[in-house]
Amino acid sequence: MMNEESGMRAEFSRRDFLSTASAGMAAMAVVGRAIRGASAAEAIGPQPAFTRTRVLRLFVGRHPGWPRPDLDLDAEAKRLQAEIDSVPGLDDIEFVGNAQVRDDATLKRLLDQHRDVDGILAVTVCMGIGSMLGIMADSGIPTVSFAVPYSGHEWCVVPDMQRAGRKIDVIPTSDFRDVHAAVRPFRTIHRLKETKVLYVGGGIAPPAEYVAETKKKLGVEIRPIDHKMLVEAYESMDAAVVEAEADRWIREAEQVVEPSREEITKSARLCLGMLKVVAAERAHALTINCLGLFGMKGLPAYPCFGFVRMNDVGLVGVCEADLPSTLTQVIYQHMTGRPGFVTDPVFDTSSNTVIHAHCVAARRMDGPSGEAAPYAIRSHLEDHKGAVLQTRMRIGQEITMAKLVRGDLKAMAARGPALAASPPECYGLNTMLVSTGTIVGIPDVDRACRTKIAVRVRDARKMLEGWSYGLHRVIFYGNHLADTRRLGRFLEFDVVEEG
Repeated sequence: MMNEESGMRAEFSRRDFLSTASAGMAAMAVVGRAIRGASAAEAIGPQPAFTRTRVLRLFVGRHPGWPRPDLDLDAEAKRLQAEIDSVPGLDDIEFVGNAQVRDDATLKRLLDQHRDVDGILAVTVCMGIGSMLGIMADSGIPTVSFAVPYSGHEWCVVPDMQRAGRKIDVIPTSDFRDVHAAVRPFRTIHRLKETKVLYVGGGIAPPAEYVAETKKKLGVEIRPIDHKMLVEAYESMDAAVVEAEADRWIREAEQVVEPSREEITKSARLCLGMLKVVAAERAHALTINCLGLFGMKGLPAYPCFGFVRMNDVGLVGVCEADLPSTLTQVIYQHMTGRPGFVTDPVFDTSSNTVIHAHCVAARRMDGPSGEAAPYAIRSHLEDHKGAVLQTRMRIGQEITMAKLVRGDLKAMAARGPALAASPPECYGLNTMLVSTGTIVGIPDVDRACRTKIAVRVRDARKMLEGWSYGLHRVIFYGNHLADTRRLGRFLEFDVVEEG
């Protein structure tokens, strides 16, 4: 398995840089292209965009004994700034300050002037910055020290600061493209504060304490809405627009197996209705008690098409009104520009694999600008009704599996055995469960949910024996362990590797 930082570089190409930076910034344009029709885009309305992430960029160095005594500090700071500014994919980042700092007093003044930034990028010019790193770490503002080789020795004080719980990290690198790793947590923190999640519980309210905690800690607003809003939007869609949308789902499918044209059309209509509600509410995510509402005839179709479309264009759509999985996907969407695949895991210890299965899977797991995976249109395998996608993901792709939970095993044990996507006891924000693996197969059997991936993991038996916090997990393309740990330091959640 690749190491974390080299894995990050391999996983994030220039295209990925641009995709990550732009996801959400031009959602209306993406949705318009996805629907391929001005009338559809007009009927849906503009999707929400995010404001720019503000980062205080400082070039820090007290004296040039290291790297060399005759170093021109002004010229070196300008060189470092030019190198960073030439990196593509930073259009949504607003660097402020951009000042040289050679003493603690200047640093404190700049921090006072920029208390509202999302993060600090401290670029090392030369040595003598130990006290400056301490001041930034104590400011409460997430700080990343960006240090090219031979710029200074102070990288060595950062691990002790981290163990003391201070919000600082260090990226020692010769590749200026690694500035993306530095700003990704800042972007994530900023966008979380502008994120609204729509919750359609079908008569089941989200836990009030969890909603309040999510707003306080992450800045994310969870807004319950009545499922009748979706039904009204469904009924309001123009028939010609709906038929064009249904035609597109059928045309781009490798095959249509069980569903009739009528079922596909109903799913296409609900897909457009969901996008319309999300736009009207200026929301970025939607989770629905889909199984319950469809079973009670509260919804005219399964919302799987709508979830797929949302995930493909940089929004977040999650089934089963599962808020822990929704927030997990929101966090990684903001951090990586890539959607998640919420799954029901199945263990096969004979091959050291975990099979992940669900009837909702994004086609563009690399992000909105990535390649679309092939798919077939199938019935929902829980009841052989409706229309869903059976998506064929990429064999050989490294993945990250994650879930944000409360991290209280005693509460889970006290509850006793329970089969649930996310039991109430796991609703919390202080622990991110995470692991990595590689897709080694695409099972195609008429058992379990339609889309399946077999993932080889480090130790399936160990993962099984340590399993808790409900059934659901969320799968993302790429190795995101380093990013997860970095964000955990800044948002104050523990990172626990499963298995």
